[in-house]
Amino acid sequence: MTSERLEELRDVLNSLARWSADTSRWEDAQVLAGRATPLVWEELREREVWHELEPADRAALYWCLHTGHRINVGVDPGIRDWRALFAELARECAYFASRCTPGHPGRWPEARHRVHEHTEVVPALLWYRSLPTVWRTEVFRALESGPRTARGSGGEPPSLWDVLSTVQRNALHEDAPRTEGRQAAGDGIDTADLFDALPEGWQLETVRRLAAGRRPRRTVTTAREVIAGLPLFGVRLLPAPPP
Repeated sequence: MTSERLEELRDVLNSLARWSADTSRWEDAQVLAGRATPLVWEELREREVWHELEPADRAALYWCLHTGHRINVGVDPGIRDWRALFAELARECAYFASRCTPGHPGRWPEARHRVHEHTEVVPALLWYRSLPTVWRTEVFRALESGPRTARGSGGEPPSLWDVLSTVQRNALHEDAPRTEGRQAAGDGIDTADLFDALPEGWQLETVRRLAAGRRPRRTVTTAREVIAGLPLFGVRLLPAPPP
């Protein structure tokens, strides 16, 4: 059963899709982006679906609130591809709307293939945790600046699965990663420490994004920014991750 909120959200997502082809109405798009996630968040809570969500799904919803707010506030020098950010916002909002109306998946085509993404990356998170601590930093270093894989003909970074496999193989033959000639900014240590300090559900949401090809340093930093910004939406996480 649909609702006025979900009807409004459907109109918002349709409008944002049209904006992707016509950037002349940027201010209207900003307003809509800021409205999208609160609509579906209110619907999740009213239907009591919110309390059924796993911690990683809640983290994803909070991340979506943050994304909409970033767009709504205005120009952000850290954003290079606004269309990609709009597409992400639409996909996430559609996914949560589909959780409210499980019998009508066709109404939210933006969410196609989204439903199983957390489940699919649980093994990656467990694999990462199984590594010796000294080798966890290597995972983030390799994802940030590691060698390109054969599949990456376009210069893409190595996949999360490739990196985990390589790091595990190296860990079996060496006591610690080799550090000769590395730049401190790319050594992965800070990123690993920040990631390990995230609450469990936030770790899984972050890994989902890493598996999609996001750069780890920026992704982990954004996770912490989202958590720090939650009081803006009346939410506080306890315990909060250390600074």
